[in-house]
Amino acid sequence: MRDQRFDRLISEIQNENLDGQVVSQAGERVWSLITRPATAESSMRKLQSCGDFQTLIPAYVGKSLPEGRSLLFEDHLHQCVACRHAVDRVRTGELQPVWRPKIEARGFPFWRWGMGAAAAMVVAVAALALANGLFPGQHAIRGAVQNVNGSLYAVSDAQVRLIPVGYQIRNGDEIRTAKGSNAVVRLLDGSLVEMGERSDLSVSRAWKGTTIHMDGGHIIVQAAKQRTGRLYVATDDCLVSVKGTIFSVNHGTKGSRVAVIEGVVRVAYGDRTAELHSGDQETSSASVSKVPIQNEIAWSRNSAKYLALLGDFAVLQKQFEAIPGPGLRYSSDLLPYVPDHTVVYAAIPNLAATLDEASHLFEDRMQQSPALRSWWKQQQHGKGPKLDAMVDQLKTFSSYLGDEIVFAVSKDGPAYSAPVLLARVRQPGLESFLRSEAKRLHTDHTNTDLQVVRDPWAVSSSPGKPFLVYVNNDMLVASPDVAELQRAATRIQQAGAGHFSETPLYQQVIRSYQQGAGWLFCADMEQIVAQHVMDTTSSRMPPGVEDARVLVMERREVGGKTENRAALMFASERRGVASWLAAPAPMGALEFISPNASMVNSVVIKNPRSIMEELFQIIGSSDSSFSRDLSKFEAKTGVSVLDDITAPLGGEVTIALDGPVLPTPRWKAVFEVYDPSTLQSTIAKLVDSFNREAVQADGSLQLANVEIGSQTYYTLRNQKHPDFEIDYTYQDSYLIAGPDIATLSQAIRDRQSGNSLTHSPTFQALLPNDGYTNFSAIFYHNIGPIVSPLVDQIKAAGTLTAQQQQSIAALQANTAPGLIYVYGEPQRIVVASNTGFMGFDLGTVMTMGRGGPFLPQMFLGGSLFHPGPPNRSPANPRC
Repeated sequence: MRDQRFDRLISEIQNENLDGQVVSQAGERVWSLITRPATAESSMRKLQSCGDFQTLIPAYVGKSLPEGRSLLFEDHLHQCVACRHAVDRVRTGELQPVWRPKIEARGFPFWRWGMGAAAAMVVAVAALALANGLFPGQHAIRGAVQNVNGSLYAVSDAQVRLIPVGYQIRNGDEIRTAKGSNAVVRLLDGSLVEMGERSDLSVSRAWKGTTIHMDGGHIIVQAAKQRTGRLYVATDDCLVSVKGTIFSVNHGTKGSRVAVIEGVVRVAYGDRTAELHSGDQETSSASVSKVPIQNEIAWSRNSAKYLALLGDFAVLQKQFEAIPGPGLRYSSDLLPYVPDHTVVYAAIPNLAATLDEASHLFEDRMQQSPALRSWWKQQQHGKGPKLDAMVDQLKTFSSYLGDEIVFAVSKDGPAYSAPVLLARVRQPGLESFLRSEAKRLHTDHTNTDLQVVRDPWAVSSSPGKPFLVYVNNDMLVASPDVAELQRAATRIQQAGAGHFSETPLYQQVIRSYQQGAGWLFCADMEQIVAQHVMDTTSSRMPPGVEDARVLVMERREVGGKTENRAALMFASERRGVASWLAAPAPMGALEFISPNASMVNSVVIKNPRSIMEELFQIIGSSDSSFSRDLSKFEAKTGVSVLDDITAPLGGEVTIALDGPVLPTPRWKAVFEVYDPSTLQSTIAKLVDSFNREAVQADGSLQLANVEIGSQTYYTLRNQKHPDFEIDYTYQDSYLIAGPDIATLSQAIRDRQSGNSLTHSPTFQALLPNDGYTNFSAIFYHNIGPIVSPLVDQIKAAGTLTAQQQQSIAALQANTAPGLIYVYGEPQRIVVASNTGFMGFDLGTVMTMGRGGPFLPQMFLGGSLFHPGPPNRSPANPRC
């Protein structure tokens, strides 16, 4: 678009002198339109709601709608997903409800007063709408171009023109970045929108807030705190809404991906809604996978700032973990006051000292880091409770309490009771503090009402369900339910005359205390699951799950090291679905994974054929047509699922990100295979069957093989998508798959030379000290290989400040690897980790995210290998 002829043409248009007569004639035409007598079009009723607009759909589709109404209607369609769907239904022949005018009853005798009040209200609303540019046809300014790197264009119908920094973006203006270009747009509310290359968007405002309409591309939004309404990002398959946060939206042909860098984002897709927090992602289509969040922000001119912020969080995480925790508790004097039929018991240590130390560490780090200071300042804007004030109040509250706080939920029959909180009071003044807090909360209306109770039996049920707190000498009891509060007070007065000690859950809680308790969570799964087993109206639970008895989750510090452990215990030896996880066994597939892997999932399952047989039984019990459909599939493909697919497989599966992450992450999938010849014959049959059924748009698959030395490599390609490629080979008793033959060859060489993950000092240092020699499953993460290439890329641009270099160096230095491991024992499944909180830390979030790559389907997305053929199934929005 830098062609001199094009620039000269634009210049000639801008400098063209219009004839005075032409201008005069245009003015006369405008005046005639303004002074034209009222027509049928102008006498139409006002368009105020979606229902009003939808009455125009038949005329609009039939092209009989007057021009003025048509323009209003099309403007509304740009902002309303529901009306766009309604237009689509009419075009496809579905019935559309027709608006019929109501016959209004005669008005009240003082109707003139009502009309006057209504007129005043209309004038006020109209003035507000006019000031904010909310009337149809208004072209109010919505933002301005703050920065351009490359070329940015304004697009109008068939016209495209280059726009400079400072260009004012008006309501509905469409702007687009060129190839290799990016730009930053500042909206009127202070929000910043960073546009990646070939991104296309427009901005509009309605009563509900400002909307960024995105036709394609990749943007990162730093949403300012919204004084009124919300900030929205709308694509054709999802709607993102925020009040103030940082997030990215990547929208393309296959669908959309929303990733949250900081804050909370609400995403609506189809008929579902999801709330995403920092590090979370969602996608609008099964063909769009989640990716490491660093990859989503690597293109941004602010990626250095974001990485610096992540570096500060990494330092804080390490410092927080180094804070000495409260000592272990080997008994609890609160157990006698727990409800009789408790099914959930949680006990946490008093964290007053820990919170105080953490606050000092945060303040010190904030003084050292401008990136963290800037982020914190943004969090303090707007109305509502401030985080630092909430922490101070929590520290003050905790200082009144004893060493432990207990939370319990009981279940009597099919219904669960309201939760009960119990704690010892170690110093006077708690009741006065709570009353002052209750008064403040009642004034601010920022939280659920808090009510301090002197006599539980004098309190009546309140529809507002306030949180009731009863302080009696050295005990604190709290619950939102009056009856639960009264029962707890009775147990305290009767010196613990409860019957919780007679339950199996109590025995498990006692055992946990005897071993030393830090954070403790116990659930009576036998009682929780029993309700679903007895409920014949609900779908039957998978076999084996109903045998679950107790779930125990513990976190404790022993000898300066943190231990996280969760155990799901069963009434008898694991069976059904619960038995699919095999006992700990050697994981030979890990030998093909290098020490540079950034994420590894590996699991040992019992015989795949028996698992498939049980799965067929489960599906067949709820779907009477399943057996018939399975037979049709096997007849069409010539493949027996049990004999040809599952029978050749062993019990090991390993999925990994192993190798360079830029420009495309390198992935590996390793499967244990006992009968390679049968499996290879099955793959060939499935490819042939696909090609017979494939439509022209999908293209056909080609399966080829090549001999390199003594090794045979197989390649699967698609003629319609030349960039699509999956390569695999067989080595010993394993199938190794990857994006190219070079990756497979290197994996084989690593195994032969012993250069594998399991032999690396980094992995060895994470292994637990226990009696096991193997695992049933592991999840390993090391974000160092992900961060380092991105840092090198940013450093090469030479735009890092000294402080950003320091914070990013801190990210590299403090991104320690982590390991979550699983043991499948005869009567229980144990999940444990010695990193983070219950195994989840910054590295876990950055490499896994919500849902994460535990599922193999993550590795079938276009982000991990070259784009594949489009999904033939109907779109399934999951944004």
